[in-house]
Amino acid sequence: MQQQDGASRAWKTMTGQVLDLIDHSSEIRLRRGSSVIIEARSSRHDPATALQEQRAVECVLTAVSRRLADTSAPDILRAIETSLSELVEVLGYDRCSFSELIAGDYLNVLCSCATGDTERLPRGRFPHHLPWFVGQVRAGRTVALSNLPDDLPAEAVEEREHCRKSGLRSFLCIPVRVGRRVTSTLTFAAMQHSRAWLPATVARLTMLGELLGGVLALARAEEEARELRRRAWHADRVERVSLLAATIAHELNQPLAAILNNAQAGLKHLSREDADPRALCEILESVVREDKRAAETIRTMRALVSKEESQREVVDVAAALGEIQRLLASEFAANGVRLETRFDIGCRAMADKVQVGQVGLNLLLNAMAAVQCRPPAERLVQIEVCRVAGERISVSVRDAGRGIASADLEAIFEPFWTTGKSGLGLGLAICRAIVESHEGRIWAEPNALGGATFRVEFPAAPCEPDKVRRGDFRTANKAVASDRLAAANEREERALVCVIDDDPDVRQGLVRLLGEEGWLAKPYASADEFLAEPPAAEVACLLLDIRMPGSSGLELQRHLVLTTCAPAIIFITGQDDVAASVDAMKLGAADYLVKPVDARVLVEAVAKAVDHYHARREQAHSQSTLMRRISSLSTRERQIMEHVIEGRLNKQIAADLLITEQTVKQHRGRVMDKMEVKSVAQLVRACEATGLFPASALK
Repeated sequence: MQQQDGASRAWKTMTGQVLDLIDHSSEIRLRRGSSVIIEARSSRHDPATALQEQRAVECVLTAVSRRLADTSAPDILRAIETSLSELVEVLGYDRCSFSELIAGDYLNVLCSCATGDTERLPRGRFPHHLPWFVGQVRAGRTVALSNLPDDLPAEAVEEREHCRKSGLRSFLCIPVRVGRRVTSTLTFAAMQHSRAWLPATVARLTMLGELLGGVLALARAEEEARELRRRAWHADRVERVSLLAATIAHELNQPLAAILNNAQAGLKHLSREDADPRALCEILESVVREDKRAAETIRTMRALVSKEESQREVVDVAAALGEIQRLLASEFAANGVRLETRFDIGCRAMADKVQVGQVGLNLLLNAMAAVQCRPPAERLVQIEVCRVAGERISVSVRDAGRGIASADLEAIFEPFWTTGKSGLGLGLAICRAIVESHEGRIWAEPNALGGATFRVEFPAAPCEPDKVRRGDFRTANKAVASDRLAAANEREERALVCVIDDDPDVRQGLVRLLGEEGWLAKPYASADEFLAEPPAAEVACLLLDIRMPGSSGLELQRHLVLTTCAPAIIFITGQDDVAASVDAMKLGAADYLVKPVDARVLVEAVAKAVDHYHARREQAHSQSTLMRRISSLSTRERQIMEHVIEGRLNKQIAADLLITEQTVKQHRGRVMDKMEVKSVAQLVRACEATGLFPASALK
């Protein structure tokens, strides 16, 4: 502490001596390595004014330091711009900009602020070609010019023309170095009148520029490290998944084989004269169950290899690790390893589900490799998820391997530490990085099985009551179908749902499912076919694939949104494309589902979309009716109505329009009749629904 205080005092003394030397100089000539400030004669200033300006800069420097210290990397530029705005306001400059020097050729404006009528510089590449100025910046020279364009040298032709067009009167540019390289610039401009740049002020602004440059470099380094870490995590997941290629094929072939066998058995059963509907129902239920099993495997693998960074959410840790355990079940069986699990309910954490699964995948694969030294009968791995101390979620992976030496219990989490013949030794290092990013901790310890136990703890999410489980699948479907048919019978005609998909089996299966649920459904093989032969009936909803031969689903959506009362669109696709889903939802899609879709989810989505369509249609019809009523009003009646909805009395309206109060009453009565309303409140709501009147007039 004493050494730090001594160094601080030495720094302050040295800085004070330098500033005093600058203050007594009539020329700005600050040498720092090869950096030379361009000389510019400055006139004498009132010492009190100069001191006030210096103190103002120092106050801003202090405020900037505190603000940037508490700002995260994504918000650095916003914090810098806020700080520069304060500085410009305090010192009375017209404009200030912070820009980076790109490849030594041009400036890229990162943030800019201005006062009064002066326009700030737009972010991005500086639009003007100023070769002399860029040369000075590249050389690391501070440019301080008080009387422009007179102070410019003869070779600064483009700069002189720029001053003439922009009205620039005084200019200060401070090059900012990170290390030995000029990376950015801090510039100030006076547009209204000329001003001199005080040496002491320039010195303090130079310190500010170096502070901003260092903070920006640090923020970008943190962002690059975060990106590299994300890529490393993704590469680790892909490597682990590639090692499980045979397991993945097995996990998919199993349910596919079961689906094929059940479907063939169902066809044979139907060919019998004494076919039992209950047996057929059991066969179909097996088909559905195995299809969901295959879909869950695909979904898990897709999440693991996805490069997109998912969001933190409340995750059931036991369920997430259960998916990984089921994925590895055949791999454990093939290696003769017995896997025992104990998952408690209610173990929820605020986490990234994919990253939690990645931790579980790494630990389980390591445990499986660790027990290979044992005879097949002794190869045991246990995984447990439970809640400890009420506020932590604990995950334990125990193996019956050789164990880990006490001296290595901490070293195993270091990058590239490995005892295996293959692999880079990054798995446990990545696990620790993921766990610590979730504010958790991971450690290893010996266990009673003779091997090692890896423990992971996450902060528990706030307790939430378990959601009520839904009833039987068939019962729920029948209830939905009954409600849907009842709602359809209340209308003169049932809504039509069009299914547009290039796969004939998928298309026909969706049509059958919707038909069983009470919907009228019509199939189309492509978007072009739908446009060429549109149905005669009113289309309330489209089940639309994204990628098809010819026009894509998004192109059809863009075409339909331009029409009056377009049908609701539900995208149902086999590829979970984040960019496509964002585009679809921005254009007003009702939902975006990934195949295969559970029947209950699909039916509920269609019901919601159709209800939304009918609500929009009724609103459009109501608005059209109101517009016709308003168009039936005469000019005088329209004037009276506008005064009425503004809340004016009859005598006030009569005075404004120079007519009698009795005439106002007669016109007002006809307005109420033609608009088919009985009160002023109803008239105001009707006018509001048309959108023709400003909100201020309806208050």
